[in-house]
Amino acid sequence: MATPTADLRFELLAARIRPLLEEQGYRLPPGGDHIRELVLARVDIALKNLVEIFEGRTW
Repeated sequence: MATPTADLRFELLAARIRPLLEEQGYRLPPGGDHIRELVLARVDIALKNLVEIFEGRTW
């Protein structure tokens, strides 16, 4: 189970990544809120995987 500090770090990282993607010209696909939620959930999963790889927690 993750510590509250780790969860806070991730939430701050995720909040910074989403606007960064848009600043670089990446756009969410068209669709309603449901599509947006699905896409952002997948982004969070990918970001969690990246964090685990970066910290060497994937062995």
